[in-house]
Amino acid sequence: MANIDRIVNVQISLNTNNVSSEGFNTILVVGAHMNGTERVKTYTNITDLTTDGFSTTDAIYKAVSVAFSQIPRPRQVKVGRRQIEEVNVSVNNIKDNTDYTVTISSKDNKGIITEQEYKFNSSTSATATTIVSGLQSVMTDDTVVTATVESENLKLVAKSSKTFSVKVSSNLSIELAEPTEEIADTMSAIMASDSDFYGIVLASRDKDDIMAMAEWVETQTKLFGTSTSEPGAKDSETNTDLLSMLKAKNYYRTFAFYHELADSEYLEAGVMARCFAIEPGGETWANKVLSGLTADNLTKTEYLAITNKNGNTFETSRNKSITQNGKVAGDEWIDVIRFRDWLQEEITVNVFNLLINSDKVPYTDAGIALVENQIRQALLLGQRRGGIAPTEYDEDNNENLGFTIEMPLAANIPANTKAQRLLENVNFTARLAGAIHVVEITGSFIYENLISE
Repeated sequence: MANIDRIVNVQISLNTNNVSSEGFNTILVVGAHMNGTERVKTYTNITDLTTDGFSTTDAIYKAVSVAFSQIPRPRQVKVGRRQIEEVNVSVNNIKDNTDYTVTISSKDNKGIITEQEYKFNSSTSATATTIVSGLQSVMTDDTVVTATVESENLKLVAKSSKTFSVKVSSNLSIELAEPTEEIADTMSAIMASDSDFYGIVLASRDKDDIMAMAEWVETQTKLFGTSTSEPGAKDSETNTDLLSMLKAKNYYRTFAFYHELADSEYLEAGVMARCFAIEPGGETWANKVLSGLTADNLTKTEYLAITNKNGNTFETSRNKSITQNGKVAGDEWIDVIRFRDWLQEEITVNVFNLLINSDKVPYTDAGIALVENQIRQALLLGQRRGGIAPTEYDEDNNENLGFTIEMPLAANIPANTKAQRLLENVNFTARLAGAIHVVEITGSFIYENLISE
């Protein structure tokens, strides 16, 4: 029997290769912890953090909790781990003839995780010192940490900066030493593990850590939010506070709030979660109602001092607590920075997909038009989402375009440039839609008749 392919031969190619795009709706909370060896872990609800060993008093837990408290809430929040090399274990419940357990987990260079449990049973007349000494005696051969007794604490120090985590039984507790890992090193390790996030919240309120994160973020396509409770932040004559320092550096990827309870509440996680629920271009970071956070009571003078430093506030207006200002330290609107980053990524991915899913994009007017179409699709999407203004008209019906694209003609491109297979002089101009934050209305009362025109 003759094969039908002789007459009709159908081949369907899979031009569905896709390059992944950055997660412009995803938050990463960065902090030191011992609840696992993963550099990045994704959480879809707050309960999973307690399951992993986070306490409700932990800074990371507080930040993630605020994010999940918003309406609408994010689908997920990622937690990035800042490495700790020293942990102190203490006894919080002394009992005779009771098991005390310390479990050390570690990860090798191949990503293989090993777990070792150490158990000590207290004798009669137990004390905190005898318990931690007993645990130290059974941990002398551990290859991951060195265990020593200091007063009533068991001190665990990483050997050769090995990555490790610690779990203890309920009758013990752990206290983390201050991290020695630099912020840039932390973020480099996190990015190597999982770079699919956009917003960053730092659990640390240390000013040096915050400035280091702001410096790192400025080199990335990311957005960093933080808060400060420094009294100097709301004093116009002070220039050594965090807001002043960020403004002096002209950071365009860092926004900061003044918040009196910044040490215990993560306002930046709340506003980030609330605004990330909206696609880039459709939001403004001012006038947002947030849940689970305490509003500040500021005077007009204090508000002006904060906003003149390009800081942001969370205050009560009538019966609503809302964010105010909505700027990064470099005096640009936060939503503009996010939309710009999204549009850059959208155009990049669109054109890249064209190139990898085509047998060839010819260096002709038709091929150049294919590239133009990919740019146009990104700009039209940005227009639909509200970041780029639509085409509008003035009182004389003159057209005011939302965007224009300039593409070179193939005939005008030098032969040497064509030989390099490089398309240059591709330009677009887009008109930002912006947002209304404040409305000023002037009215008047009269006795005369009003005649419509």
